[in-house]
Amino acid sequence: MRTMSDESGQTLIFVALSLTVLMGFMAMAVDVGVLFRAKRNMQIAADAAAVAGALDYEYNASNTSAKAAAAAAATANGVTNGVGGVSVIIHTPPADGPNTGSGGFVEAIVTQPNPTFFMRVFNLSSVTVAARAVAGGATNSGCVWALGLTGTDIPITGSGTISISNCDLFDNSDSSNALTLTGSGSLTAKAIGIVGGYRETGSGRISPTPVTGTAPASDPLSSLQAPTIPSSKGSGCKNYTGQAITPGCWKNVSFNGSASHSIPAGNYVFNGGLKNSGSGSLTLGAGNYIINGGLSNTGSGTLALGAGNYTINGNFNTTGSGSLTLGSGLYIVTGNLSLTGSGSLDGTGITFYTEGATSVTGSSSVDISAPTTGTYNGVLFYQARGDTDNIAITGSSNMTLKGIIYAPDADLSFTGSGSSNIYTDLIVDSVSFTGSTSFNDYAALNTSSVLQLGKLSLVE
Repeated sequence: MRTMSDESGQTLIFVALSLTVLMGFMAMAVDVGVLFRAKRNMQIAADAAAVAGALDYEYNASNTSAKAAAAAAATANGVTNGVGGVSVIIHTPPADGPNTGSGGFVEAIVTQPNPTFFMRVFNLSSVTVAARAVAGGATNSGCVWALGLTGTDIPITGSGTISISNCDLFDNSDSSNALTLTGSGSLTAKAIGIVGGYRETGSGRISPTPVTGTAPASDPLSSLQAPTIPSSKGSGCKNYTGQAITPGCWKNVSFNGSASHSIPAGNYVFNGGLKNSGSGSLTLGAGNYIINGGLSNTGSGTLALGAGNYTINGNFNTTGSGSLTLGSGLYIVTGNLSLTGSGSLDGTGITFYTEGATSVTGSSSVDISAPTTGTYNGVLFYQARGDTDNIAITGSSNMTLKGIIYAPDADLSFTGSGSSNIYTDLIVDSVSFTGSTSFNDYAALNTSSVLQLGKLSLVE
């Protein structure tokens, strides 16, 4: 017979109550874990947005452009303003924190409501997760960025002088021989940062002593958009048989002999290429040109291209002793770019966008420079991202190059045996210097229009 003092079954009651509490804590832990994961994703998006915006501002000096670049970076990381309750707010300059009102800094604030599963019993059906980041320019600026992660990114041989005393060199290779100097040449920079190590052989010197074990530097022009490549075959194309050429579409246009030819200003499509050979001259008026099949200038003839936009679907090459004059504008080359003749080459306000190998060799005078305004301000060569074709620049006489060489996935080689005036910043996978070619940073031109690339970092 049971009495009031019977205590059997109490353990079961306590166990049941404890399990309820433990299950509650476990449920809360699941929700908190999900929210922490969402917070991490939001922070990644905010960091990417702030850095992309700051990089864009460094290049374009436009708040509107920086905000667009930041928003695009957030989208690329799975967070788009107005989608799924997401809010992406970009401030240029920052509206809060120690960098409030500081030009060149970008603040990104990302928020998103996230549903809960077990916290609903506490009337919490969702929790808004927020992340904030601020990025901006550091006090230093860079002019050589070797982005390759392995091997020797920067081999220097010969007696050349590399002087970039206004700015920094970044080498992302983790190799013990990431940077090597062999011979009597010299490398002088404001600062040198290497992920791996370096080696000096011979009488040459590296100054200052490189800092090793650094973190990899990011591509300073990662937000620079590639141009849209026009794709037109034309319509109603006329076959060229020696008649006068007017704006429109033409087939198989080729000039040879010693005569002089000119094409008036306008918009053109040339199918079957455009060729000039022999000792004659060819002058193109200002305009927009789509040349399917390549553009070539061979022999001793001269080629003068008027200002405008050129899309060359195929190779662009000039050989022989003829001269080439380039009008200001954008030159898109989907094949190989080969400027290797013995004649003069000159042009101002030039940007080459290439999807193949590039070779520039001057046994006479070469003088080309990048634009100082516009979308591709400061960029002389822009090789498509993902394109690993080599860029080779050889100066055997008086060569002047002014502008940035941007080829983040390609190897660049400088070879020279004559006097050169090369003022350029380099963003490449790797770069080698051979011979006696001199190289100076782009900022050494000391003009207000010269673009300076900065190393950006997250500051908040």
